[in-house]
Amino acid sequence: MQQGSASADTWVLTDGQVDTTSLLPQALTDADLLGARRPVASRSAENLFWLGRYSERAENALRLIRCALDTLGAQQRGRLAPAVLTMVDTLCRQLSLLPWDTPAAAQDPQAVSQALLQGARGGPGLYSLAYNLQAMQHCAQALRDRLSTEQVQLMHELQHRLAQALPPAHSPTAASEQPTPSHGADTLAALARTATDLAAVTGMQTDRMTRDDAWRLLSVGRQIERLDFHCQVLAQAFETGAVHDEDGFALVLALFDSTITYRAQFQSRREVLALLHLLVRDTDNPRSLAWVARTMRERFVKLARHLPAWAAEVAGHLPQPDTWPMATWFAPGAAADDTAALLAQLNEASAQARQLCVEVERGLFAHVHGSQQVVWQ
Repeated sequence: MQQGSASADTWVLTDGQVDTTSLLPQALTDADLLGARRPVASRSAENLFWLGRYSERAENALRLIRCALDTLGAQQRGRLAPAVLTMVDTLCRQLSLLPWDTPAAAQDPQAVSQALLQGARGGPGLYSLAYNLQAMQHCAQALRDRLSTEQVQLMHELQHRLAQALPPAHSPTAASEQPTPSHGADTLAALARTATDLAAVTGMQTDRMTRDDAWRLLSVGRQIERLDFHCQVLAQAFETGAVHDEDGFALVLALFDSTITYRAQFQSRREVLALLHLLVRDTDNPRSLAWVARTMRERFVKLARHLPAWAAEVAGHLPQPDTWPMATWFAPGAAADDTAALLAQLNEASAQARQLCVEVERGLFAHVHGSQQVVWQ
């Protein structure tokens, strides 16, 4: 062999003890299995975080579009309180669901309805339903090793079906033309089907994913968007005064997806303090601000357990809606409600949710600040 010949099998003899070291994988022990954590690659971690955010954004946008179309339709059929129209119009613009040149809902509700449906396809400066569905699909394509085949396929199909059902892109005469009843019914049916599909996606994320750090990233992303959106809804409801109108009261419950829950607890009573209890302080309601904020905080702290000091500092700045003194602000029989205090808390909670997003990206995904950052140990 030293002179260049070859050997298919070579045995090396020794008189001493043979080294038992082997490169072959060893059988897993119980200790290995109990302490094992599935690693999350940096690219997958960020895609999971944004998948959660885009999923919640899509649900929020779809729910607001459907509620806005119902509200605008009621305005065309009869008189509706101006505060409710203002609330709907403001929320749609805050979420970039309407082009900037769309007239106000109070001036031309039909044009706003058309613009909402056309804008759902997406467009320059719009982050509406189609944009979020497409972003969800892009994230899912990069996460095929973590998402079920059914979930990825469903994300692809719901975007395709919705694109076929929505009206064509904006044209100079489209906004002024009255849509045919069949086309309008088909579009509303497509939106309802999309809502069902998105609920199925949420169910798969909740029921079919292992509760590891990957799932916590997705969950924290969802809770950030939910808290921000719900704070905006409540703030507009009280700032415009729409919450004191029967239609506005029902609209708030619909946007929180808590209509059935409210009726089950309070029947037909329409009281602001009861509404705030359910939507702000009730920790049994997964749509309340208190439940969302608590869940977001707990999952973030567990996610960043390898950085306890940093996690504790960030969590210390997160909102605690269950401690807000609503009974003092909206006491029955009081001369005036302290709406300003509630609005201040809602705006601060919304800003804190967005700041958490910045902290997560900076603390867990950034690799340019000194030593490498990790999401898990």
